[in-house]
Amino acid sequence: MPPSQAIPQRIDVLKTLHAQAVEAGNQLAVDLKQSQSLHQQSLDKMQNLQTYAQQYRRQLQELEAEGGAWSKVRDLRSFIAKVDAALVAQQAEIARVEARRAEKTQAWTAARQREKAYELLLAQQQVFVKTAAQKQAQHELQEWGLNPQSQFVTTTQPTRF
Repeated sequence: MPPSQAIPQRIDVLKTLHAQAVEAGNQLAVDLKQSQSLHQQSLDKMQNLQTYAQQYRRQLQELEAEGGAWSKVRDLRSFIAKVDAALVAQQAEIARVEARRAEKTQAWTAARQREKAYELLLAQQQVFVKTAAQKQAQHELQEWGLNPQSQFVTTTQPTRF
């Protein structure tokens, strides 16, 4: 859109596109915030699983040191294996959530750049319209300066002044 062709319709279109970009950016910001929250929840869950795994390993060591019943040791080892599997699954979940968060961050950044681009185009068009209006006013003033009486006398009758 060359600046020499600024017209009010172009400005209206740019305003509409800017509003749409702002709305899309706001929605993406909400999505990104939810993604960040989900990421934090996933990290918290991982921390809890790691804490549980440490506690159960400690219990297993104590049970083995005391010479506890074989069935209790076997059950505790089986449970620890399940917690370890949950840890592996949670690590995969964290990686998935981080990838989605990165995608949403990139989308939000692109939306912000679009929004700023429309703001820049709007500002350029508004400056062009203002400059054109100033040039027109200057041109009219120069025309009036060259022939001031033609602006006031509209009839062909002689005046008494």
